[in-house]
Amino acid sequence: MRMTGALKTDFKFQMKQGFYIIYFFLTIIYMVILSMIPKEFKNIILPIIVFSDPSVVGFFFIGGIIMLEKLQGIINYIVVTPLSIKEYILSKVFTLSLLAVIAGEAITFVSINSGVNNIILAIGIFISSVFFILIGIIVVVGCKTLNQYMVKMVPFLMLLIIPCISIIDFKFSYILTVIPSVAGFRIVYGAFNDWNIIEAIGLITYVVIIDYLLLRKVEKIFENKIVYGG
Repeated sequence: MRMTGALKTDFKFQMKQGFYIIYFFLTIIYMVILSMIPKEFKNIILPIIVFSDPSVVGFFFIGGIIMLEKLQGIINYIVVTPLSIKEYILSKVFTLSLLAVIAGEAITFVSINSGVNNIILAIGIFISSVFFILIGIIVVVGCKTLNQYMVKMVPFLMLLIIPCISIIDFKFSYILTVIPSVAGFRIVYGAFNDWNIIEAIGLITYVVIIDYLLLRKVEKIFENKIVYGG
């Protein structure tokens, strides 16, 4: 019941802040752009758009959400409510990741008619989004203002996104798959192209394990630096 209430509250907050409206218009923009791209290139360009935009949306939004709730004093009340810190984090992670999946699947649906493994795509977007949101929480806990967060997140994004060029398969490029963002991109990319299902399951399992370990780490950091650390 506590988790259900937290999810409803976060959905309402995101709706009120216009997150879904923003992605509605972004989807239309992507529809127009992708309609001008030749069909033979869509299986390359579309995965990049789906991963770099919906999969990373949580990284941008989570900082703003937490900074706003810090200023409003909402986070300070967590310790006196039945809601645990883990449930608070999971609610944010789930709702923002679901938004990423909806946006990614919508962009894909209107851009390409067949040849996409939508289940693998949804899983790839979701677990990648979870990873980026958790990284975003780690970044924001040390920030006092939203502007500071915007500056600090740039090097993190560069370190996580640039290695994704390994998808072009140069020598030893697959080693970079150890980076969870690269593994997530390979899952999303594979959903649009012929891919070994065993490899997909292996990469999904790897990212899920990383997400779980990262969640435990984030819970401790959030508790020490924000809830009890002020």
